[in-house]
Amino acid sequence: MKRYAIKKNHCDKTVAILTYDEKSRKYTIDIPEDITEKESPFMLSLFVKKGIRHVSPDWSEKWVQSRVIPASRQNIGEILRVNGMNQYDEHQLLIKNEGRSCQDEFYIERV
Repeated sequence: MKRYAIKKNHCDKTVAILTYDEKSRKYTIDIPEDITEKESPFMLSLFVKKGIRHVSPDWSEKWVQSRVIPASRQNIGEILRVNGMNQYDEHQLLIKNEGRSCQDEFYIERV
């Protein structure tokens, strides 16, 4: 199991924990009780609003996929080459990019 803190730029506060099970290749996200919906990434704020603090593997994977270049990207071969990869690996791309997205200020950091 690998664990990553989900954090916001310029803020050392952990807003959630992303866990990756290498055997099953599944993700889960846990949101601490003291985190508000305003502090959370948009998709996770929807769970906080409903009082849900443990995000299912399906929704956790959707959050990860929203932060990774999809395998269907037109120039994926070039992207993989630049990243020193021989084949597409969603988790490796997530790590290489620190889970960053151009749509918000959140990133991941290994715990």
